[in-house]
Amino acid sequence: MGVLYPKKSETTEPQSLELYRHCARLVLQCPPCLAKTPMKTSVTREGFFYLFIVLAILIGAMVREVNTMLLFASFLFAPIILALYMGRRTIKNINIRRMIPSQIFAGESFIVGIEAANSRPVKKLSLSCWGLVVIDRIRRLSSSQEKPYEPAVYFSYVPNGQTRQQSYAGCLPQRGRYQFEQVQVSTRFPFGFFRSKYNQLPHQKTSEFFVYPRIGKLSNRWKSQRRKANESMQQFRYQPSRQHGDFFGVRPWQHGDTKKEIHWRAAAKHQAPVVRQYELQQNQDCTVILDLYHDGEWNDVHRENFELAVSFAATLVSDLARYNDCNIFFGTNKDPAESMFAPLGLPALDQVLQRLTFAAPSKEDRLAETLLKIPTHHQSEIIFVTINPVDVSTSPRFQDLGEDILFSRYTGLLKRFHVINTSDERLSEIFSV
Repeated sequence: MGVLYPKKSETTEPQSLELYRHCARLVLQCPPCLAKTPMKTSVTREGFFYLFIVLAILIGAMVREVNTMLLFASFLFAPIILALYMGRRTIKNINIRRMIPSQIFAGESFIVGIEAANSRPVKKLSLSCWGLVVIDRIRRLSSSQEKPYEPAVYFSYVPNGQTRQQSYAGCLPQRGRYQFEQVQVSTRFPFGFFRSKYNQLPHQKTSEFFVYPRIGKLSNRWKSQRRKANESMQQFRYQPSRQHGDFFGVRPWQHGDTKKEIHWRAAAKHQAPVVRQYELQQNQDCTVILDLYHDGEWNDVHRENFELAVSFAATLVSDLARYNDCNIFFGTNKDPAESMFAPLGLPALDQVLQRLTFAAPSKEDRLAETLLKIPTHHQSEIIFVTINPVDVSTSPRFQDLGEDILFSRYTGLLKRFHVINTSDERLSEIFSV
């Protein structure tokens, strides 16, 4: 099959122009990870001093017409040419890849791995990469005015055809949505006179990630209070079954116990019939509602209390996720449609943390609709996290709920309410960040 070439006519130029436009569109549609910005070279402070000395010697030799000084100045120019060539040549085939952790929490350190691969083939006269500096960039998407974080890692040597790995530790103070931008690859090899650099987008699936709210610590006082509250609401159920718990001990036989539960060896020792007693896993079902309503001025104190409320809700849900048998209802009074009721495992925990990541104050109060989303069979305690002092019995917000909810269910919900006010000074007794 032959190849047809266009004839030299008046239509040749438009066809070439159309082919050029098509190729340009293909280049623009290429993935950004395959493209690199043009390499730039800048003079360092040491290089500036060296160039100044060389130029001074060269000018002096030309003025005095000393051949020896001219020859010496030409020798001094050799390292400059060599530094320009070798610096740009050694980092030309460097490819960067990031290793990002699966979860990042505000205020906690995390590790990001940087892998540098030298794709240049191994040859006898080929130069490897020395003194490689990779500067990463992390920007918060919700605030475009903030300067990006720029951590850096240093690779002393990256041989041809091999990869090297380094890592850096970071800590982001605020929750939200962040993005990894292009990294800057640079080197001052071989003499430090020039810095050759270019920007590159590393090979990875996505550059955006979430920084979850800060996780604090719940005190033993809080845990004991929740244990007593659950016992009063009859949330602990014990059954004499080997399959539902661990062996706890023996107790005297009572009327109604089956003969299968009698521990005959212990009964012979006690000279009285005793039965086995097992301890069930405790049902730690919980309902968490974050109050986003705030109708008034917003200052730094309110902002700090709101972040504390988000952190408390995230800590509480993370602490409940440690239990095997746990169902949770989580919602806000802003958007009842986003309320969720599910077994608290890793998928549900990630959903709750993502919603808390983007939680923001709102002047809209739809608390009644959120309470109606709670299943009727879910009779757990309702932990209401707010930034304002709230009295369930006298607050107008809760008195108006009786108009939208049945009276019997309304009174039952109020009995289960437990308000956590982050503006209260006594919060430090049960929670710390």
